[in-house]
Amino acid sequence: MLRCDFCGKESESVKRVAIDDDYDRLSVKHERKYACPECSVKKDKERAKNSSDRS
Repeated sequence: MLRCDFCGKESESVKRVAIDDDYDRLSVKHERKYACPECSVKKDKERAKNSSDRS
């Protein structure tokens, strides 16, 4: 089992999540975080809301 870095729940699958708006995986060192499916959906919704708030 894998563990979600956001909620701590054990899950059979996790996704890597990039939180920063200016995230550049090739040139910026960053802490890797992994999310269970539920937290991944939540982070996607937060990112979409934040993106639309800036428009």
